[in-house]
Amino acid sequence: MADREAALKQHPIRKADLELRHVNVKSNKEVQSPVTAKGLKMDIHIEWDDVGAPLSQEALQTPADDHHIPLSWRSWLVVLITCFAILSQVFVVVAAGSVIAFIIRDLGDASLAGWIIQGPLLMQSVLSPIVGRLSDVVDRKYLAAGPPLVAFAGAVVSARASSMNMLIGGGILIGTTLSTISIVQAIPSEILPLKYRALANGFAFVGGSLGGIIGGIGAGALTNVNAGGWRYIFWMQAAFHAATSLGLLLFYWPPKVEHAKKMSAKTLLWAIDPIGSVLFITSATLMLLALDWAGGAYTWSDPHVVAPLTIGLVLFVAFGLYEWKGRSDGLVAHVFFSRDANFALSVFAFAVEGWIFYSAINAITPQLILNLGFETNSWHISVRQLSFSLTTLLFSFIVTWYSTRFKDLKSPLVVTWIFFLIATICYASFQPGWNKVQIGINIIGGIGQSGPLTTLVACVQFTAPHAFLSTATGLAFSARAIGGAFGSAVLDAIINGHLAANYAPAVGAAAIAAGLPDDGGGVEKLLEALAAGRVGDSSDIPGATSAVWAAAVDESHVQYARAYRLAWASVIPFVVLATVAVARLRGVSELMTERVEATVERVGEKKEEKKLVV
Repeated sequence: MADREAALKQHPIRKADLELRHVNVKSNKEVQSPVTAKGLKMDIHIEWDDVGAPLSQEALQTPADDHHIPLSWRSWLVVLITCFAILSQVFVVVAAGSVIAFIIRDLGDASLAGWIIQGPLLMQSVLSPIVGRLSDVVDRKYLAAGPPLVAFAGAVVSARASSMNMLIGGGILIGTTLSTISIVQAIPSEILPLKYRALANGFAFVGGSLGGIIGGIGAGALTNVNAGGWRYIFWMQAAFHAATSLGLLLFYWPPKVEHAKKMSAKTLLWAIDPIGSVLFITSATLMLLALDWAGGAYTWSDPHVVAPLTIGLVLFVAFGLYEWKGRSDGLVAHVFFSRDANFALSVFAFAVEGWIFYSAINAITPQLILNLGFETNSWHISVRQLSFSLTTLLFSFIVTWYSTRFKDLKSPLVVTWIFFLIATICYASFQPGWNKVQIGINIIGGIGQSGPLTTLVACVQFTAPHAFLSTATGLAFSARAIGGAFGSAVLDAIINGHLAANYAPAVGAAAIAAGLPDDGGGVEKLLEALAAGRVGDSSDIPGATSAVWAAAVDESHVQYARAYRLAWASVIPFVVLATVAVARLRGVSELMTERVEATVERVGEKKEEKKLVV
């Protein structure tokens, strides 16, 4: 008894840990068992049914389950493969996104270009939680290895695209593999001890960071080959996706999910929350569709934007109400909120991080560098962006080491979000002549980026029992993708709105003031040359002297800088809120133990009857 009380004192049992459903036993009755810990009496209430899937059984494991499991090459190889999978997924977003301007020059249809990023992000946004929930209920292996094969086909379609529509269609297929982030990000966390959860996500971040670097540098180099060089980006993607699928099929052998074989189709369907899934998929799709249209094709007041956005928001509210009142073990399981507010705070901060990364950093910053004349080709832009990517990679090692060594996820998050805020304020004050300053701001932003993906995911995962690990991870990345989609739409609307209203009149007036004749269509031809990147080409623009070009280019820089300042300024309030959110996180050091939730090591499996030992 003394040993038992000492164990309980060291590993306190929380109320949320005692809520079990769907334990795999041959019984169909309810059991109540009193537990006494240091004089505090609590009831364990267990419902038994035919589902056979433990929703929070792992949370009830006693300290005896925290025994050390030696990690061999099997575990580390699987971690490496999942990191490569994440590398491939980040490459998808970064590579094409960083050279959108050059793809537009080749294929045209600038109003549709947002879908190059939005298409894959849409798939990730709407499918990640559902794919994650399905993998929690059945099996992760084939759900992780299958979608990359679909992405392989999509990459081939995109590489051979003859129009923007064909390119976007291929991107939708590629997006199927992005939905598996809920699985590949969860696998390292479940096959390594809980004390290494920050390390597991740190490895995943390194994979993603390398994907960003390879995507940026590779895209720049390939695009610089010729006008159609961007197509090689998608051939690289095809190779990455094929290698990912092959690696998972050959080397990832998770513990068998025995209860899945006994589940009826009806039970399986209910386990993945069909009502919540339909509401979420429909609402997210409509909102993202409206936001993309608002970013370029239509105005915010157009029915194409208003109708789907309104319906999407209404359905999203309905989804929230259903998950709150309709069922407690759906996509947004109540167990996520049972201990503290960490899940809500972490997911919100992750959505803001997606807002910043996918739109402001990944898409807007390369355009800023190009349109303000700091660099003139994709290769030089990619090399310049290393000031951000390499800084992020370097500081991720520091964040990972600190979080694992001191079991502290909160402090690195607060510090890195403050750096994010500083970078955002600097960009909101940006001036056309800040060529070298922009590199310094990139470094500050890189420090800020090193924290969220390294530790925020771990914070989310610590709120979920193992039976909901991929579901929680999928919700987090879905929120990040939705945040990125919102950010892209809002920032594109701000930038395009300012340029549409001010760019042509201001640049034309500056050119005329410098001596360009205001008749004969000279202004229109000059604007077309600027848009095509043919600065200084006066072959078909009568009167376009060097002084005219200088005045036009200077005014162009002024207008672009003003548009980018407005876009970055819109981000500041959200960064402030995210910084406050991470500062309110509760520590999780007591959860960082030796326990391994789903080892891939060849350890003996106990076949004795499940029972509670307290």
